[in-house]
Amino acid sequence: MALIVAAFLVAGSIKGAIGVGLPTTAIAILSIGLGLRDAIPLLIIPSLVANTWQIMRGGDLRELLRRFWLLNAIACVGVWLGTLVLFHVESILFSGLLGLVIVVYTLMGLFAYAPKVPSRREAMLSPVVGLGAGLLTGTTGSLLMPMMVYLQALDLDKDRFVQAAGLSLLIGTIAWAGALTHQGAFGTQAILLSSFALIPTLLGMAFGQWIRDRLSQSLFRKFVFAFLLILGLNLIWKSLS
Repeated sequence: MALIVAAFLVAGSIKGAIGVGLPTTAIAILSIGLGLRDAIPLLIIPSLVANTWQIMRGGDLRELLRRFWLLNAIACVGVWLGTLVLFHVESILFSGLLGLVIVVYTLMGLFAYAPKVPSRREAMLSPVVGLGAGLLTGTTGSLLMPMMVYLQALDLDKDRFVQAAGLSLLIGTIAWAGALTHQGAFGTQAILLSSFALIPTLLGMAFGQWIRDRLSQSLFRKFVFAFLLILGLNLIWKSLS
């Protein structure tokens, strides 16, 4: 219970301060003491609530639904397949994969690497990105992290990026909940613990918003990336030892 409180308090703070990072941070901390199969179901309810709140703060969703429907639909298929793999393959392998994903993401952030995707390539890349992001979500709990990089690469304005990210995360989480339920991993106990995790998540998000109003956004992001880098390297080390 202490680990759950710590994980979601930190993850909620990061979400409140920079708008992303809730599932990735939470799963990285939870994986210190729990296996992925036990940790991943705890993400569902906090992620559903946080991302519903995120998309409601933007404008009209219809344009984003039309533009990214294929990306999100294929991501849902990937989430379902990835979850199936997670529960039938030794999960320690995926802890190392999660660590690698986190390390790559944090290095991109620390070195301010921002890839760009021309609009003419969007139709071709969206299905590939959606499937890859969904598979990684199902197997590692990183919740569509590659998709966030892809949405940034499309050069959406800040508000539309935040809303598009929230929409993709919400749709992915709903598919994820269905896949976990199908695997028997999102039963009564997991639902209760995930509901409990919502409390430190909301407290953390409020604290993160307080931080955002008072600290340099750039400095705080660097701290977050350094923190995640340490967690990612630890996951890789644990999977190899």
